[in-house]
Amino acid sequence: MATGAKRRRCRPAFSLVLHFRVPPSGPSKKLDGSGGFQAIQGDVSSAFSFCARRGGVAGTAFSLKQQRCPRCGQVETLNRHSILRGNDPAQTCGQSLRGQRVFCSNRGQRGGCGQTFSLVLADVLPRHTLTAALVWRWLVELLAGLSIKAAVEKLRLPFALETLYRLRRRWQRGLAEVRPRLCREQPPPVSGQTDPLWQTVEHLRAVFPASACPLADFQLHFQQPLLW
Repeated sequence: MATGAKRRRCRPAFSLVLHFRVPPSGPSKKLDGSGGFQAIQGDVSSAFSFCARRGGVAGTAFSLKQQRCPRCGQVETLNRHSILRGNDPAQTCGQSLRGQRVFCSNRGQRGGCGQTFSLVLADVLPRHTLTAALVWRWLVELLAGLSIKAAVEKLRLPFALETLYRLRRRWQRGLAEVRPRLCREQPPPVSGQTDPLWQTVEHLRAVFPASACPLADFQLHFQQPLLW
């Protein structure tokens, strides 16, 4: 190579450009009477939506027909993306079906928002192995006067005590999100409890009196995760 010759730059064979979509700033959604979504003014937009477990329905069957996107509200734009699985609290090394990842198509003339969200079963607590049913049984035992350790031993929960202590702290921090939603449905019942946590458990019972698991029904009704 001649002295003083300019060194040629190596250029990549292709370039990768990332486009980031800004989430819509509109109101979040909740289920209406027909099973679709309707807007709730002032709620925080969530990456999760909830559906009930239907008897006799195959584990991979999550109906998206006529379902509205909880982000943009469009109909007939939702496509199945992937199955969501997570640790099964009933098995040591097993996994269970938790939900369906959904893509709101913006391709062609579909008119969707191009975003994805998780459609999960109402009994699932996103980002937690514990289910809503297990947590509810645990809360009922605590409300009856058992200690955290005694309630864990009685229910034979397969979790370390520290996990349940963290869960309680997180549940207490999330009461500011849970209680206003319950109060929109009906005023809190008269309670002899002084702890807001137990007052909220009683309020959940009052709002969902016929429910076997008010925590799951809370997520299904308000379309919001119980634990933030």
